[in-house]
Amino acid sequence: MRGTGRIRRRRAGATLIELVVVLAITAILAGGMAVFLTKPMEGYRDLTRRARLVEMAEGALRRIARDGRRALPNSLRVAGGGTALEMLHVAEGMKYRREEEGGVTPVHVGDTDWLTFAIGGDDQWNLLGTLQALSFSYGVALPAGTRVAIHPTGPGVYADAALGSSPGTITPAGTSVTVLPDGDEDQLRLSSLFEFQFESPRQRLYVVDTPVTYLCDTGAETLTRFDAYPIVQGQPTAPGVAPLSGASSALVAKRVTACTFTWQPGTPQRSGVLSVELTLAEAGEQIRLLHQIHVENAP
Repeated sequence: MRGTGRIRRRRAGATLIELVVVLAITAILAGGMAVFLTKPMEGYRDLTRRARLVEMAEGALRRIARDGRRALPNSLRVAGGGTALEMLHVAEGMKYRREEEGGVTPVHVGDTDWLTFAIGGDDQWNLLGTLQALSFSYGVALPAGTRVAIHPTGPGVYADAALGSSPGTITPAGTSVTVLPDGDEDQLRLSSLFEFQFESPRQRLYVVDTPVTYLCDTGAETLTRFDAYPIVQGQPTAPGVAPLSGASSALVAKRVTACTFTWQPGTPQRSGVLSVELTLAEAGEQIRLLHQIHVENAP
């Protein structure tokens, strides 16, 4: 009986060889599982990285498109080999009351109610309606740098703005703009007389609050937006040099390895086309997006 017990105890254990075999089989199975799991995990990481890059690029393109569609007609310009885009941002667009209305007697008949394009200019006139998008207080001058533009027909608007030309298409930097109430209409008052060079066939008037620049730096792999700086005649392309050195800036996208802006001016019958090509890359993954934005350029 005692011999039988010893045999049973011996059979209940495992030999060293058996343990080694089990460990070897386990290692083989683990290695095989790792091979099967690694590829899907790497694929998931790559997919997540690509999705992040696409989301970042699409966000940048949407912001550029939003600014482009609110740009002053004919104010878009490209420099720096296609790495710098500038435009004048419109805070509000309205129709002004013209001096003559096809023989119809205007409801508002005071001398200050309509805009004259006569020699010497004007400093006070009514709008057809009230301002809605612009933030202001009646009787308080709009922020410094606010301009009024009428019928800008080409890139000469930058020269007019920088030089304070009169007659011109945009009011000078030193001319402040104030909004006054006039019944069911708002009235604009300039701090000094200004002669607008051209009358708009559609009586369109634009209130410009700031230039906007998008600047690509492929060395730093960034796309940055600048605003709140003075209008200058030559297009700024260096962030460390005035006027961009004193501007407000915001990072729009990272991982930018290539960036190209292309501007095709339109005609009175056809919108201009802004093309933006962005390439973003990270850890071996690369995406490239091309977006075309139709910009109205008929002032």
